[in-house]
Order: sequence, then structure tokens, then C-alpha cells
Amino acid sequence: MAAPMFLFGIGAAKAGTTWLAQALRAHPQAAMPPFKETHYFDSLEHDSALWSMDQLIGVRQGVRVDLAQAKTRKIRDRLTFRVKEMDRWMGLVGAKVENDKRYEALMHRRANDETRVCADITPAYALLSEKTYKRMAALNGGKTRFVMILRDPVDRLWSNLSMTAQRRAKRGRPLDDVQNELLRGITDGSNSAEMARSDYASTLARLTKAVPKSKLKVLFFEQLFEKDTLEDLSEFLGFDDVLTGPSEPANAGAGQAMDANTHTLLADAMQPQYDFVMSRFDAVPPRWQDNMKGPVQ
Repeated sequence: MAAPMFLFGIGAAKAGTTWLAQALRAHPQAAMPPFKETHYFDSLEHDSALWSMDQLIGVRQGVRVDLAQAKTRKIRDRLTFRVKEMDRWMGLVGAKVENDKRYEALMHRRANDETRVCADITPAYALLSEKTYKRMAALNGGKTRFVMILRDPVDRLWSNLSMTAQRRAKRGRPLDDVQNELLRGITDGSNSAEMARSDYASTLARLTKAVPKSKLKVLFFEQLFEKDTLEDLSEFLGFDDVLTGPSEPANAGAGQAMDANTHTLLADAMQPQYDFVMSRFDAVPPRWQDNMKGPVQ
């Protein structure tokens, strides 16, 4: 059996990457690290190892809680193994030095003779440079693939802003105040990080310069769960059996209703993204076209 390829999953918060990770983790020919998001490349490029470690430690703590509550030896052994694997990854990220050989070794650790794909699904990779994408594409002897998921810009941005607002409101601030503050950050440009995550055009420009066309698959979130999409993605990844997964997005959440004024504000901010995607792709999901025209319920 040939050595498995590496798959890098790229997107943005609330754009289907958790669903993709769950589907891959359940597939017999895919292997994944113990974290959904390793943050290896972004922590190096953006000097954000401390933030990345906080994310990884949070996940590890959850597993430790499960371990303390485990009722059978089989479950305890499985969780203990997972904690040890997490510690290996945290050692890599926490070292804050480029060590691609170690990264490759960790990616391969959970592979077996049937594995076709070792996947690292980290949405923050959407903010990486062309140089880093080239480096990633050359790993594993060049046996790499990239998948980027695009979600309707207004829907994705509002979903993420609503999630952020609800989290901050739990710390004691009125929800409306937090939402208005976040929306002002979009209109006045102060929330540059969120706008960067929404910048599909820039990410794809860097990716297409660094990654051969045959190694890059761009998917629409709105079509992610359709039979044709799953068959196409499975062929791209070399799977014998078609990828399946939950019938709905992961971590969808109820979210807040978006009023007409907010929709107009976000649609105006995201217009360059609509223009780019419409010009690049022959067809886009109806949701995108409807959201460009006005509020969609």
C-alpha cells in the first residue's frame, strides 16, 4: 500500500471544517491527530504559539475530565493514549521552532496499511502566506492535498459574530452592546482579524500561486452534504468508500436573527468577496445569489 497523502483543511470559523474533521475521523481510510486543529504552521508564521497552546491545552483538559470519569478500562486506555498523543503535539507547537520532520512523523503516527489520508484541519491556515503554502505542499514527498471550504460571506460572518457575542455576553456584558461593538469593527475596519478570515479572494490568490491545481479542491459549504460533492471529494482523496458524515453542520448553534439593516451592512462589507467568487466560479449556490439581493430568512 502506498504511503498516505497529507490533507490540509482550510476555511474559516463557522464554515464546515468541524463537520469535515468529524467525517474524516470516521472514515476507515483517514487518520487524524488527536486535535482537530494542530496550529503548527500558523503558530510559527504568526508567532502565536502561546495562543495555540492555550487552545490545545483546553482540548486536553476536556479529555482529562473524561478520563477521570471513565467507567471501564478500555475507555481509560483509549483516553490515556489520546492524552499522550496530545502531549507529543503540544511539545512540537510549544517548542516554537520549525521542525517539519517531526510534524511529518506525528502526522503519520496514527496511519496504518489502509490509510490513504492523514488530515490536519486547521481553519487558521487560511491566513498563511504563499511561502508557507509552498512549504506545506512540498511535505510528505509532495504527496499533499488542500481543501478549502467557502460559505456564503454574510451567513458565515454573521454566524461567527453571533457566536462571539454570545460568548462575551456570558461574561456579564449585554448581548446587544457586544453585537453592536463587533459590527462597528466590521464597518470601521478595526476588526481586521475577522475581515482577514472573511477574505476568500486573498487566501485563494495565495493558494493558487503555491499549490498545483490538481492538489487543490474548493468546496461550497452549502453543497457540502450533497451526494455529488461527497463523491467528488472522496475521489479527490483516493478513498474506496464515499465519505459520509453528520447530516447537518457541526456546532451550528441557534444564533441570533439578523435584521435587514445588519444584513445590508454585512453585504456591503462582503461585496468584494461576492464579486470575486462570482467571477471565479461558473456557478455558486443559490444562497449566495439570494444573499446578494437582500435579507434571506
